[in-house]
Amino acid sequence: MFFIDISNFTKQTLPVKTLEKVAIFTANKLKLTGELSLVLAGDKRLQSLNRHFRGYNKSTDILTFPAPLIMKNTLGEIFINLNDCRRPRKYLEVFSEIKSFNYILVFLLIHGLLHLAGDDDTSEKERLQMVLRGEKIMQELFKNDIIKANL
Repeated sequence: MFFIDISNFTKQTLPVKTLEKVAIFTANKLKLTGELSLVLAGDKRLQSLNRHFRGYNKSTDILTFPAPLIMKNTLGEIFINLNDCRRPRKYLEVFSEIKSFNYILVFLLIHGLLHLAGDDDTSEKERLQMVLRGEKIMQELFKNDIIKANL
């Protein structure tokens, strides 16, 4: 079974129901089980976490933390930087065009779930494979009317 808990540390209104549907669909597709904590925050929180856990004193768009194996019913945590979702030019190389805030948000959620499923993006080849897998899942979400084409 898969469960998601979403915490929004910003004042921005977000498509929480859509994020829940996307997470459930993607988790089922990737055969992920357990509870996922999705934290939506800004630059400062992601910078602090990135510095503390990865040693990089800069903000980042997403951080994914798998749960320790002893936490049997817990999948992990995904932190998404909403400020980066508002920076569509940052993703021009990934998408080859400007995408909406919601599109980037959903794509980053999928990216985090791919990490929890075991995908890695430390090399350029792996990064490109993850982008392609993420785009394929996005297309399935559109096809199954989980998200709308004008996202």
